[in-house]
Amino acid sequence: MEPTTPYTIPDIPYLRLRCTLRAEQEALLPSFKGSMLRGALGHALRRSVCAMGPGQRCDSCGLRKVCLYTRLFETFIEDEPPPFLKGQTAAPRPFVFEVEEQRRHFAPGDRLRFDLLLFGSAVDLQALAGVAVARMAEQGLGERKRRFTAEDISALDASGGFRTLYSEERPVWKSLAPPLVPAKNGVPDSAVVLHFKTPLRLKKDGHLLQDVAFRGLVFRMLTRVLELSHFFGNRNAIDWELRRFLRQTEDVRVTDQSLAWQDLKRYSARQGTEMTMGGLVGSLRLEGDLRPFAALLRAAEIVHIGKSTTFGLGQVEILA
Repeated sequence: MEPTTPYTIPDIPYLRLRCTLRAEQEALLPSFKGSMLRGALGHALRRSVCAMGPGQRCDSCGLRKVCLYTRLFETFIEDEPPPFLKGQTAAPRPFVFEVEEQRRHFAPGDRLRFDLLLFGSAVDLQALAGVAVARMAEQGLGERKRRFTAEDISALDASGGFRTLYSEERPVWKSLAPPLVPAKNGVPDSAVVLHFKTPLRLKKDGHLLQDVAFRGLVFRMLTRVLELSHFFGNRNAIDWELRRFLRQTEDVRVTDQSLAWQDLKRYSARQGTEMTMGGLVGSLRLEGDLRPFAALLRAAEIVHIGKSTTFGLGQVEILA
């Protein structure tokens, strides 16, 4: 057997913001809220910082290289991209939403809680992101734009507890230094269960995959981490030689697979229609030499995997 080859996953600063909004009006929200929140955040952020007005397209704007909106929400590729991103015009967005709340009806006083995770250099914009969350709440959520109030925005600190950075009573942002992705944090050496909490959307040759192989999964995890590191982290720390690392996936096998297809519906304001997004949910049991992949698996828990991660899709949890 080929000996285990160390491969260093680059460190990425990240910040988990836990947001609590209080309904001020009766509201009807979609059961899948990630798409709604991403769109509302983008609108609030652009209204807060854009100097050119709503008629100016970001891709042709002369200020796009210095704009805080494009740094956080619509980042363009301004220099030579890595080989696997050739032909793309935009970098991955450096944030994801995680929302467990699926109820639709909110009475005045009811609370909506969700997490917003920022990655890499986007952490430097945490105050801007927090203000945008507060403004999107004020501007209204859902099809009828029902008003909410940002009651509390807290961040996960290095001790594992949450610290309030912004509140209704204290609307002045208090910044927090971020932890780093990844850390091994107790991933077993020889057996693990990966639980996909939200639909995993992986594409090959333009088609969504209906099953998962470990090598392909590792490649998608790795490219996700390297993309974020290249555009928002320390690109000099990236090792682009992946082949030997990927060969070690041969020492790991899927011993049990319990995956099912799940469809989610979201409304696209840009296309003016409801859209269906599907992916795989459920669990995979992996057995073999998992030591080379421990840090990568932990990183994937934080940054998500696959398509539509900003909505909260591709959320994976490691179950020992």
